[in-house]
Amino acid sequence: MHALRRIYLSKSRNRCPYSVGIVGVRSITQLNYDRSISPFNIQDEFELPNFTLSQVRTLLEQYTKETGQVLEQDVIDGIHKQSGGQPFLVNRLAQILTMELKIGLEQTLSTAHFQKALHKILNESNVHISHLKTNVRRKQRFETLLMEICSYEVGIRFNIHNDLISELVTYGILKAGVDGYCEITNPIYHYCILQIFQPIINGLERTYLPEDTDAGFLDYLTGEGQINMRRLLDNFRDFITRAGYRILEVPETPQEFVGQYLLFAYLDQFVHQIGGFMYTEVRSGRGRMDLIIFHQREKYIIETKIWEGKSRYADGKQQLAEYLKLEKVSEGYYIVFDHRQKPQARFDTDQIEGKEIVSYCIVVLQKQPSAAKAM
Repeated sequence: MHALRRIYLSKSRNRCPYSVGIVGVRSITQLNYDRSISPFNIQDEFELPNFTLSQVRTLLEQYTKETGQVLEQDVIDGIHKQSGGQPFLVNRLAQILTMELKIGLEQTLSTAHFQKALHKILNESNVHISHLKTNVRRKQRFETLLMEICSYEVGIRFNIHNDLISELVTYGILKAGVDGYCEITNPIYHYCILQIFQPIINGLERTYLPEDTDAGFLDYLTGEGQINMRRLLDNFRDFITRAGYRILEVPETPQEFVGQYLLFAYLDQFVHQIGGFMYTEVRSGRGRMDLIIFHQREKYIIETKIWEGKSRYADGKQQLAEYLKLEKVSEGYYIVFDHRQKPQARFDTDQIEGKEIVSYCIVVLQKQPSAAKAM
């Protein structure tokens, strides 16, 4: 950089190059490793924004014009919604849909096809996701910050001058929401972040199921092969009770997020065994995380968050009911983890706007018995 600067300032008529452009995810100031002097006195940088829904639609209309294959509008909306318009994710989802699923050009690309493409991108290894993984693990404090944003609806104020927030913005992981709070930039990143920080072994796997289990996780399927979600979630609540204080011993896991980690791991193992598919939906960018399970053409919606007061607990039920209306699903499940000093377990069923809301408030931070009591 200093050499280029000297060339620029030289009196030679044949000086070369005339100008220099550096393209990358960092600004030129972040590349200045010599803090005593800057090789540049002018900095001109520009941002390449993510695709808008209109731009994604235009991109895919070009494909339809060239090949004749039509995409349902819900598919186009789904690509933009799950990717947040991130260029790599948009193009990768489109590549899977149009090339790797081997769907004949005479067939319309449907929501069912999109679900297969989404399942593939969430469970594959590619350079882009590898960079995401590397970046969120660069600093230990990133996990706490990201999980705080994922778990608490009250949110964290967006402050670009904060080093942690600024760095995650540079990596394209965080953005400022319309209300001025930090948000994860897209649901695919949200899902991957949960997987990245999820312990590969939490030490509680053998207590997921009760001792009198008959066919393991298959016990939670009906005679028609559909998921009995109430029994499945009842068992998760009972599992937390069976595990007791051992949930505090899950390795490398902040205690206030252990409930969500365990729910994700529990449902992930269940879905894998029954041949289903699970992904996340983030309606507000923070605080309220929906786990969506697909199995035998049925959709099951589970909203999870951390206890933030009675008012927010009630509001969450209403928000879930409104979301169920949009998704045309009759029943939804609402799981809130209570880690206060004096937690209170709850179980409610409510009819809200014609939708059945099944709610669990689960106590997750249980004190380990003292040595005196153990004796």
